[in-house]
Amino acid sequence: RLRDWGLSRQRYWGCPIPVVHCDACGVVPERKENLPIELPYDVSFDTPGNPLDRHPTWRDCTCPACGAPAKRETDTMDTFVDSSWYFARFTAPHADTPTVMEDAEYWMNVDQYIGGIEHAILHLLYSRFFARAMHITGHLPEKAIEPFDALFTQGMVTHEIYLTRDDKNRPVYHLPEDVTDGKLADGTEVEIIPSAKMSKSKKNVVDPLGIIANYGADTARWFVLSDSPPERDVEWTASGAEAAHKHLNRVWNISERISAMGTDTPGEGDDDLLRAMHKTIHDVTMGIDSFGFNAAIAKLYTFTAILQKSKAGHAAQREAVMTLAQLMSPMTPHLSEEIWTAQGGIGLCTTAPWPQALDAMLIDDTVTLPIQINGKRRAEIQVPADMAKEEVEKLALSHEAVIRTLNGATPKKVIVVPGRIVNVVA
Repeated sequence: RLRDWGLSRQRYWGCPIPVVHCDACGVVPERKENLPIELPYDVSFDTPGNPLDRHPTWRDCTCPACGAPAKRETDTMDTFVDSSWYFARFTAPHADTPTVMEDAEYWMNVDQYIGGIEHAILHLLYSRFFARAMHITGHLPEKAIEPFDALFTQGMVTHEIYLTRDDKNRPVYHLPEDVTDGKLADGTEVEIIPSAKMSKSKKNVVDPLGIIANYGADTARWFVLSDSPPERDVEWTASGAEAAHKHLNRVWNISERISAMGTDTPGEGDDDLLRAMHKTIHDVTMGIDSFGFNAAIAKLYTFTAILQKSKAGHAAQREAVMTLAQLMSPMTPHLSEEIWTAQGGIGLCTTAPWPQALDAMLIDDTVTLPIQINGKRRAEIQVPADMAKEEVEKLALSHEAVIRTLNGATPKKVIVVPGRIVNVVA
């Protein structure tokens, strides 16, 4: 359902359209042996408009048909033209032909396509059109007619829009850093428009350099990834970034505390800490593999709190904080490397093997079972995970809250769902 596509652009940036204009022959395609047409480097952008129109020599050429003096086309192709087939070129980047069928057969298809909503609508359509055309012209195998095996559409980073009005009631937009408590530096109040995608024209952009200067690049990544699922928009707020920064400082302080412990420091609850660590490895790995970055970070928050309160010995805490650094490294590579080095890790954290969860550590020794009587929760019991159903039933019926609720009556039925719940039907 691809509609007419405005491919031509009146600008320097983009591939030159390989046609020439001849007074005698009209519009003539450039000869194949003269391709590609390369842009000149000696251009000036001081004057508005397309610098190719003003270049003294680049436009001048000869007509491929009659050999008479002619002029090159100065419009360039939309950059979507390149990006609509670059993935196919990657399969044979040094070939003299656009692709090599054998290489394309081996490397295609693209396993995962990730892009914003504009890409999902426009670039995705253009790429699929190109893939079909390249198959017809012998540059891609039939399996690549649909070139992408999976699509993930990411959300946008948004921000409030601040504006005042000029004497003709036209909007005048202001950068977030120029607004404090809804006012400009001179005290002028601004209109606040609800968050929208960051746009230079609306000036609701936050300069990454400012974020990095104030908080560091790790904080920016951690906040954006932790705030919401990646398929949804995330609103950038100074308070959110500050909270993320405080958390990362907390992680660093935990690492410093562990470094200050003696290597032979005994403790209690080593198994509990390591069990929590392996559960976190399992959950974070699943989160990252499924694009659930915010869910993965939520598990890291929980594990950080457990580690902060842990009374385990030095060895267990050191293993835990080094694992925490590895699990955080996709989001906070700088902090993770610092912790890894501080704890005596070998090489780089990012090149160390990804932690593996031990299945035995994912099984709880004890489980908490709610007790329902006629569909209403009345109590709960904690039992060994492998306790027999008969023993669970006896323990549940002997619970004070159950005895009081039954008031001497014999239950009609007791249903024990191992590891889940105890249902009593009075």
